[in-house]
Order: sequence, then structure tokens, then C-alpha cells
Amino acid sequence: MGRFQRSLALAKESYTVLRSNPDLVWFPVVSSIFTILLTISFMLPLYFAAGGAEGLKKTDHMPPSYYVVLAAFYLCSYFIVIFFNSALVSCAHATLSGGRMTFMGGIQAAAKLLPAILGWALVAATVGMILQLISERVGIVGKIVVAILGGAWNLVTFFVVPIIVIEHGSPVAAIKKSGSMLKRTWGENLIGTGGIGLVFFLLALIPIVPIVLACFTGSVAVILGAIGLAIFYWLVIATISASLTGIYRTALYVYAETGTIPSVYEAGSLQAAFRQGKPNIVNRIRGR
Repeated sequence: MGRFQRSLALAKESYTVLRSNPDLVWFPVVSSIFTILLTISFMLPLYFAAGGAEGLKKTDHMPPSYYVVLAAFYLCSYFIVIFFNSALVSCAHATLSGGRMTFMGGIQAAAKLLPAILGWALVAATVGMILQLISERVGIVGKIVVAILGGAWNLVTFFVVPIIVIEHGSPVAAIKKSGSMLKRTWGENLIGTGGIGLVFFLLALIPIVPIVLACFTGSVAVILGAIGLAIFYWLVIATISASLTGIYRTALYVYAETGTIPSVYEAGSLQAAFRQGKPNIVNRIRGR
């Protein structure tokens, strides 16, 4: 319960940053729009590269052209997400530092880092595609192992984007430094990011009640109206959740790197992220 309250406090403090600079909310919105358009644009190329409907049924024997198009899709989709995340981090860092950066200012800041962003997108897309292909070809136990590996990769690379944006580091150097910073934030780091997600997951359950009540009315119009409002609500909170997660990640990086706590955060909120919990498996192996 204490951890959930801490997560709720982090969400509120991050929301204070978002309120002070509403432009931050547009990065997830535009990123989602571009991702949807990209997915639509790749549907036909993937369809024909696979050999049509018959080819799609043979998931274990796809032609090489399919994997070439799939790799291009992964690279483009990762690039879009990472680019707008970089723009969000630039904007959030300026806000946390007492300045103000507009949406276009964040885009321009990210554009100056295109080589590093593209490099990181290439690495992340390659890892993501490999894990996905392995997951499609193994049983339930293998899928669990792949999911664990994917989760571990996401943790190790947690600070890569802030390092690239704020320090102008290369993708390889950013991965190494992010991994070392993770060791210091192992304790409550998972609670901070996962906790914000948990808060919004609980908020996402709210529209289920009116949808259920609408079903009892027997009116198709009422049911569709309730579902439509629920979808709009879910899109809004998903956007806010993504924005707050990016803000928190930036604030946590600033504190990890400089020891300075952004003014909108309570000292305990970020300090808890560096409180050492049970030793992780790496430290156990090393005998620490």
C-alpha cells in the first residue's frame, strides 16, 4: 500500500510538470498518429511480400522478402517512437530545469540528434524483431523466457534516451551507462515506472461500469455511445500516462546523474528510487 501511495505521489508530481508545460502531451499523440499511419502503409507491402493470403498461413516458411519488409517496418516504427520520446525528454528536461520549451522546440532538439536516434532505433528494432521471431516459434515456456529477456532489455536500456538527449551520447555508450545506472536504481525504480502504469490501469477500469450498465438497457445506441466514450477516455489517459512516464524518467535521470531533485518532486519520491532492496541476480552471482 505504501508503494502504491508513492506511485500515486509520483504521478501527481509528474502531472504538475505536465500542467506547467502542456506541450508535453502532444509528443505521445503525434507519435501514435504517425505509428498508426505507418502500420497502415505497411499492410499491403507485408501482404504481398508474404505471398498473399496463402503465404500468411505459412508463418514458419516466410520468403526472405517478407523479413526484409518486416525489418523495415520495425526500424521505422521504433524510429518514430524513439524520435518523439527524445523530443519529449528534451522538453521535459527544459521544464524541470526551470525553462520552457515548446512542442516545435522539442522536435528541433530531437532533429539535431538524428544520427544517434537512428542508431538506437536500429539496435532496439533488431533486438525487438529477434525476440518477436523467437517468440513466434517456441512453446509457452519459451514465450515466457523471451518475455523475461525482453523485460530485462527494457530495464537495462531504461535511461538510453535521456542519455542520448541530455549528454548527446552514442547509442553504445548510452546502453552501457544506462546499465550501470540501473544497478543504482534497482530498488524502487521498477515501482516508479510500473507504479504510474498501475495507477492508470486502475483508472482505465472506470469506463467498464457504464458499459456494463449500458448493456442492461438493451439499446444499441446507448451501448455504442458508452463504448465510444470509453475509447476516447482510454486514449486520453494513455496519452497522459505516456507523458508522465517520460517526465518521470527524465526527472529520475537528472537526480541519478546530478543528485539534484527537481523542485516539483518531494525528496523522498526520487530518493526512494535509489534505496537498495534485495540484491539482484547479477550481484548475487558476483557475491556482492
